[in-house]
Amino acid sequence: PRSTQSRSSAASDVYKRQEEERIILVAGPHTSNWDFILALTAMFGLNVNVHWVGKHTIFKNGLSKIMKKLGGIPVDRTSPELLMNDIADIVKKYRGIIIAISPEGTRKKVTRLKSGFLRIAQETNGKIILAGIDFSTKCIHLSELFHPTGNKDEDLATVQDYFNKFEGKRPEFS
Repeated sequence: PRSTQSRSSAASDVYKRQEEERIILVAGPHTSNWDFILALTAMFGLNVNVHWVGKHTIFKNGLSKIMKKLGGIPVDRTSPELLMNDIADIVKKYRGIIIAISPEGTRKKVTRLKSGFLRIAQETNGKIILAGIDFSTKCIHLSELFHPTGNKDEDLATVQDYFNKFEGKRPEFS
């Protein structure tokens, strides 16, 4: 994890980059619904154009319009190709954009991260930044640019190692 000063400069770097580029912000560990609240406050604090991927079930009933207005992109895991269509539409619409995603795909402990963020980065020509959510310090830590090697297993292990440095709200799921 970085010091406060470098975290601040990393946040500034994300802000500058999103003006021109596509950033895929890969966040974890995702262990609680509070992760979303923390992320929203960070988004509003940085004043950046962030869209985020969330499970389609949170977009039902009266919440759908609000969630989409907050930048939400629903994903139905039974139809991942629809997610890529939605992301392609958003990428065409905005010059600079940040797309946030949690590669765990759940708040529970997982043995293996999902690799969709690698595909999204490749298909949108996006750059990847890792975001470590640390509830022990109430901070979100941003990495330098992550450059995938092309070896999916190696890349997922690197991301998991980065997330292992941080304690989620529910550490037993980190």
